[in-house]
Parts: sequence; structure tokens; C-alpha cells
Amino acid sequence: MNKNKAIKAFNNIGGLMILVLLNTPCSAASNSDLSLHWDWMISAESVQSRSSPFIPPQPDSRQTIDGLLEVEVGYKQWLGLISLKTTDLYSETQGDASSTNQNTLSSNDRNNDPSAEFIIRELYWQGGFSLANEIVGEQYIDVTLGKIRLDWGVGYGYRPLDIIKPYRRNPVGIVAEEGAGVVALSVFDATGEWTLLYTDSSWTSQSLNDLERQSQQQGVGVRHYRMQGEQEYQWLAYYDDVRHGLIGGSVVSVLDLAWEFHGSATFQHQSLGYELPSSNQQPVVLSEQGNAFQTLLGLTWANEVGNSIILEYWYDSRAWSSSQWQQAIDTATSLNKMATPSTNSTQTGTSQNTALSASYAQGFQLSNIVQHNVMLHWSLNSTAWAQWDWSREINWIQHVTPTFDLLYSPQDNGIIATQWLNYEWIDTGSASLDLELAARFLTGKSNSAYANLPDKHLILLNLKGQF
Repeated sequence: MNKNKAIKAFNNIGGLMILVLLNTPCSAASNSDLSLHWDWMISAESVQSRSSPFIPPQPDSRQTIDGLLEVEVGYKQWLGLISLKTTDLYSETQGDASSTNQNTLSSNDRNNDPSAEFIIRELYWQGGFSLANEIVGEQYIDVTLGKIRLDWGVGYGYRPLDIIKPYRRNPVGIVAEEGAGVVALSVFDATGEWTLLYTDSSWTSQSLNDLERQSQQQGVGVRHYRMQGEQEYQWLAYYDDVRHGLIGGSVVSVLDLAWEFHGSATFQHQSLGYELPSSNQQPVVLSEQGNAFQTLLGLTWANEVGNSIILEYWYDSRAWSSSQWQQAIDTATSLNKMATPSTNSTQTGTSQNTALSASYAQGFQLSNIVQHNVMLHWSLNSTAWAQWDWSREINWIQHVTPTFDLLYSPQDNGIIATQWLNYEWIDTGSASLDLELAARFLTGKSNSAYANLPDKHLILLNLKGQF
């Protein structure tokens, strides 16, 4: 049995186990053994597109409605997180994509067919055994076996220590991240934890881009976490068949009642990235890039009213530099000019130049689009509205939580601004219903990487709940 068949079999067996548990009578599984927690989300999204040198002409705007239903199942020593993700429950595009290219048909009123995915995000067993020896006496060893997310990173905007599978940070729409295949042995003491583990990041059922497929790895490693007073430390060493060696560490320090510092860094022996070609007539290709380094430094401030502010800077050597992005923009723009049909051009030459310019868009698939990043995050706890006279008398505002993120690229002056307004509609303790308005604007200097993303802005209305 090859790896793909084994992963498919795991998903099928896991799905069957969940269905059996969901249909188990109460007499067969007591409330103490079986627990179910349901989450759901409906997301209506409107996206405004723009002209980009990397992407063929797109519709002016598109509107979609997507859905997600999740259940977290606990049964004795088993825990699973199962999702049913639906896309394009409603889909409509508007605008003419052919204004600059006569070979691209208009996409007015083009609708996509609805689709659904059954995703086993996590399914794992946790147990343990005792081991006695003359040196340390009797020691209990925790065992984790199955598909699980490993989130070790510290930070808000980026987490370098999420080395097994990088997860999207602060998405505005529906995302269903999957775990990796893990075998882990952990030992705890009074101040921390030692973990020895094996992982396989290819345990995924969702579609992947080329970089994600080539980055799938199997490896072994060791991690140590320690708490000492108001400080938390961790370090790890990991070897896999893609990076061929990685070391990393992090620190979190509570400075006083208002301030906290956090930082992390990783260094890897090999990395994958997209290489810019030496000739305009060659595409961008995925290749090994050698050593890579990522680091993050951040400060968090909070006050008793309910304000929380995070300021972070991070660097990722795998991302393209500002000069590389400028080269990519100039080359793609030149190729698009040559791809514009004329009486003397051929269809083959036009299609080839369009494909070459589109290959530069692969730079957007990297974990970080640019090397240097600065993020400012602000949020206000909903309890803060009771602090002021003007808002204390407005009942509905007591349930609103505003959040704002500003991501800035100092090298090319690109900006991504995101805001969330979350309204807690219902909260009974056992069930909840929230209404969320989110907006993301991708802008900045005209030749910045963020200002050349194909989406200009996104507006979302999310309805989500638990029961």
C-alpha cells in the first residue's frame, strides 16, 4: 500500500469511527465517555479585483457564500475534529475581464458549481505508560498517536516555530487547517516538558499548490519547554527529508502587569523557494534555495480598561526581497505588453508570454510575501464599553468587540489593513451565535508587492455559532 492509499484509508477509517460514535446509543457510551462540541459558520464574501501584471484579467468583482460545519468528538482517550466544508453555495462574478486582452472572454454572470469536502482535521489517541529506572525512579511518559496540529510558535502575525505545518494567521473567511501524522513521547517535570517525536506532514486531504506539495516532509526531532518565574523558554531540533536539519527557539517574558515580550527564531539547512529566471523567456521555477533564517520580535501591551496592542517585526529570508519583486513586476509588465494581440502576433506567442508573466505570481505562495514585515494589532474587549458614560447606556454596543490589524512592508511601502467587528448575538453558556463584519484592504505604493496582489479588497459577513 503506497502513502496516498494509506492516508486515504486513515481518513476513511477515521470518518467511519466518527459516524459510529455519533450514532452510539447513550446506553453504550455514557456522557462521561463521549463528548460532542459543534461549531458552524456561514461566510458571505465580496471581493473587488484589480489589474495585476502577474494575473490574467479578472472579473471586476465576485460574490460567494461558503459554509463550515465542525464537530469535536471526544471518546475516552480519542479526540477528533471533523469538518464539512462547502464552497460556492452561491457564486456570482461581475465585470468584463477582457478589457485589455481580446483573447480572454467576458466573465459576466459566471457561476461556479457548489462543492463540499469532508475533512478529518485531527484524529488522535492520547495515553501513556510508566517507566522505572534507578536514575530517575518511576517516570510517566505521555503518548500521542495520530493526526494532530502542533502549534509551538509564539507571536500574533507570524510564528516561525510552527515548523511541522505552517498555519494561516488571522484569516478573514473560512479556513479548515489540518494536522500532521504524529508519534510523540513526552515527559513532564515541575518546570517543563521534553518531547521526542516523529511527524509526517503529508496527511492532508485538501488540494495543495506546488510549494505545499514539495514541502511535505517526514522527520524526527526533540523539543524542550521550560517555565521559570515569569519567563517561558523552548528550543527544538528537527531533521526531515526536505530541510535536512532545523533548529529553533523562543522566549516569552512577562515584564509587568501591562507589558509582555516575545521572540522566536529558526534556522534551516535547506529551503524551497521560487527562483527568478535569468531570461524573460523562462518561467519562475521552484528550486532548493540553501540555508534559510526566520525571526520574530514582539511586544504586547494591555490595560485594565480592555485595550490590547501588539507590535511585531519579523524577517523571513525565503521571501523575495524588494529588488526581486521590482524585477518580477517589470518583467511581467513587459511580457504582458508583448502578449497583447496584434495583427502580426500569433496565438501561440501570446499564450506563452501570458503564461510566463503568470508564473511570477507564485511568489505570493510563500509563507511570507516580503522579507521584512511590521504588524500593529489593536483590540478592545467588549467589557470596556461599560467604562464610559456615553456607551454604558447603549445596550447593543456592550456585545461588540472591535479588532484592527495593520501589516506594513517597510522595504516597498506595501500595506494590508484588516478590521473585524464581532457582535455577540446570543450566549446561553451551552450555545452561542456571533455576527462578524470583516474587511481587508490590500494597498500601498504602486510598485509594492501587496499593491499588486490580484484582490484589491475583501468584505465579509460571517455568521458563526456553537452548540
